Amino acid sequence: MFVDAGYVALPIAMIVSGYAVLASILGAWQRVPALALSGRYGLYTVPAILAVSTAALVYAFVSHDFSVKYVAENSNLAMRPSYTWVAFYAGNAGSLLFIAIVFSLLAVGAVASMAKRLPYTSPYAAGLMAVFLTFLLGVIVFLANPLERLDFVPMDGRGINPLLVHFGMFIHPPVQMTGLVSVAVPFSIAMGAMLARRGGRDEWVDLGRVWGMVSWLLLTVGLLLGSWWAYTILGWGGYWAWDPVENSALMPWLAMTAFVHSIMVQKRRGMFRMWNIILISTAFFLAQMGMFINRGGPVPSVHSFAQSTMGWLFLAFMVATLLGSLAAFAWRVPTLRSRERLDSALSRESAFLIQNALFLTAAFVTLWGTVFPVFSEVSQGVTITVGEPFFNRVNGPILLAIVVMMGIGPLLPWRRASWSKAFSLLKYPLAAAGGLTLILAVAGVREPLSLLALAACAVVVAGIVHEWIRGVLSRHRRGESYPYAFIRLLSGNRPRYGGYVVHLAIIMLALGVIGSSFYSVQRDFTMGIGDSASIGGYTFKYVDIERTSYADREEIIAYFDLYEGDSHLGVVGTQRSIYPDFQVGATRAAIRSTPLKDFYIVPSEFADDGRAVFRVYVNPLVWWMWASGPVLLLGTMLALSPRRGPAPARVSIPIRTRAVRI
Repeated sequence: MFVDAGYVALPIAMIVSGYAVLASILGAWQRVPALALSGRYGLYTVPAILAVSTAALVYAFVSHDFSVKYVAENSNLAMRPSYTWVAFYAGNAGSLLFIAIVFSLLAVGAVASMAKRLPYTSPYAAGLMAVFLTFLLGVIVFLANPLERLDFVPMDGRGINPLLVHFGMFIHPPVQMTGLVSVAVPFSIAMGAMLARRGGRDEWVDLGRVWGMVSWLLLTVGLLLGSWWAYTILGWGGYWAWDPVENSALMPWLAMTAFVHSIMVQKRRGMFRMWNIILISTAFFLAQMGMFINRGGPVPSVHSFAQSTMGWLFLAFMVATLLGSLAAFAWRVPTLRSRERLDSALSRESAFLIQNALFLTAAFVTLWGTVFPVFSEVSQGVTITVGEPFFNRVNGPILLAIVVMMGIGPLLPWRRASWSKAFSLLKYPLAAAGGLTLILAVAGVREPLSLLALAACAVVVAGIVHEWIRGVLSRHRRGESYPYAFIRLLSGNRPRYGGYVVHLAIIMLALGVIGSSFYSVQRDFTMGIGDSASIGGYTFKYVDIERTSYADREEIIAYFDLYEGDSHLGVVGTQRSIYPDFQVGATRAAIRSTPLKDFYIVPSEFADDGRAVFRVYVNPLVWWMWASGPVLLLGTMLALSPRRGPAPARVSIPIRTRAVRI
């Protein structure tokens, strides 16, 4: 009965969401606040309705109700109960339900935050979010219902995809999916302001920035967790291969990064209004492209685990929203004009504009490389795959230029700067970069690209540290202690200094990429029990093997004594699991990680006597990639943390001859 209630709740949620679309937009357009208010309240009820369906699906998993088709396809009796959460979104139908309920919660939070502050904009924004939600629910109800019953009830289910049996899968897929759908929130806020003819008033900018940064943070954390998962479970020694599913999250991240920088210029100077609408529309387009690729798009990916034949439906919705956005922009573009203009090419605004152009260039280069196999197949009848060398060769210089602008841009003043002033502001960062380059060259680092990349990182770090030192010394001269002065400095301008902390996290990430890309060492070793080998300053001895059979798999773990020089670092174990039902093998690398380098070993097939080929990597500085995550989260929270100030004024909406508040 509970599962049936969840099944019935899905079409009810779709109908209510559809009503929210009509009531919100018609109420705003015809200036009928009561109708718009009913649409908002209708949207508020959707998460509760979807919670019934969500609870029903979880109950079906926990109770092993294999009469539910989705449960039979994505679980079995051997699955550990803790992986019920992963199985929930392991397939297409469940993942759609997940993103529907998550997006409904985000939409309710966004609309509630707008209701009093942006009374003109909020009905349009609520209607646009409800359009996206109604589309998702329509797909679920008519094409991918996770509570659909089977005619024949099997004794056991098929089981979960072996690649998903990993701790990272508890966090990475939900965060990544939430990040993709969350882009619809700042998009709806911006488009709602434009449709309400409020785009030129900049009153939506604060909330647009907040929700833009929330979306950006979710995408960033999802990308980091995905890289960590690939590094630890796929067994190829890397964390990024420019795979289509990886790119599907990177592309909107690049556009959202441009947006959260550009929106600050609009907030400070009232500029880039049209540009910001273009940026957020591009980000939403790319986020939908990501969902299209993940939902059975024509581009193959080793990371896809929720493919279906409905990808073209997502493509059609993506095209419709793109055309609708362009039409709305053309209709309302006169309301977005600004009296402000760029005063100088040497200014913070110009630096942000250049950086934004670089972000979009990288995004569209990635898009072209991702979809090129489709175009080649259609035009030539041959699928030509674009590999990692293309992306590295084209995007590498672009990303390096972005890092350079990240160091220069925040140091330049608003409006204009003379060349002498700019040199005065940049002399310490440039000196630090030159000094680091010289030290590394003397130490034997000869790779030109790595020296250039590390010098660019030095510009960013030195600029931030110099700004902090100047600020702390200024406050200290007014009587504040150094620790207190630093805390007050950060809290005094949280968006700026929170952004600096985020920039430091990005540099930490860049260090990991530079070290592992230019200085990684790899070798294959054929070893039997008792054999020893050495690589990159490490010595490892194959000491034991353990075989364990389970109902759905066979696990083989090889154990090694690991030494660095004469120091014994302990015993590490690398694992290979064979899943007969899926006819796949899953590996789990043994990783010994330090801030300087990682020892990484992964096995291939094992012989009966325990002999196997082991691939060993020594990856410098990868630790800094994972350490950047908490720093990035801290910086974003600082940038988003509210400051005490006067309550926002309430705005009355005129209705003919009287005013009504909604």
